[in-house]
Amino acid sequence: MNILDYLPLLLKGSLITIIAWIISAILSLTIGTLLGIASCHHLTSTFAKTAIRCYTFIAKGIPAYVQILIAYFVIPAALGINIPSFVAAIGALAFCSSGYVTEIVRSGINSIPQGQWDACFALGYPIKDTLLRIILPQTLKNILPSLFGEFEQLLKSTSLLATIGITELTRTGMNIISRELNPIPIYLLIASIYLLFSALLQIIIIYTEKRSHHGNR
Repeated sequence: MNILDYLPLLLKGSLITIIAWIISAILSLTIGTLLGIASCHHLTSTFAKTAIRCYTFIAKGIPAYVQILIAYFVIPAALGINIPSFVAAIGALAFCSSGYVTEIVRSGINSIPQGQWDACFALGYPIKDTLLRIILPQTLKNILPSLFGEFEQLLKSTSLLATIGITELTRTGMNIISRELNPIPIYLLIASIYLLFSALLQIIIIYTEKRSHHGNR
């Protein structure tokens, strides 16, 4: 078997992996940021705090693999609708990851000293300006490592899409192996591609952290 003959298929599977990761990461970051802001000590009501706590408990407590199965099999059957496998998988990954992002953002905002909030209120800053100009920039700097760690884990979780037949990188490799019956080189190549993705993400992390530090000098 010439492994190079299957490289185009693996690259196509890698593209599906990257697309799934980017979409789910954007959804996770958007949902998690909004819920994290809404649940911080300075803004939340008791009802909102309880509701968001329930959300994060469910999102974090159920494994991503099980959430994908529920999104693909259980929800469509319960509602009597057809959900495409890619949509179900993206929704499940985004839901699971957003629970962690919510906690990261909430903890980051809560770590900002109370005096900064008091100073903004004393100066008459609206809450929107307080968040956007004072609180969130500092929060982002503090939570960047945790956020990138979560998104790196999300990248690895895209391999779970193979369980419902989506031909991302891992599923593509499994299909090749079923034809060639020679798993070692294919699995090693898949592992190498994932390592390459992780290395590129690490470069982005290092660059972003350096820019963040330089921007605060």
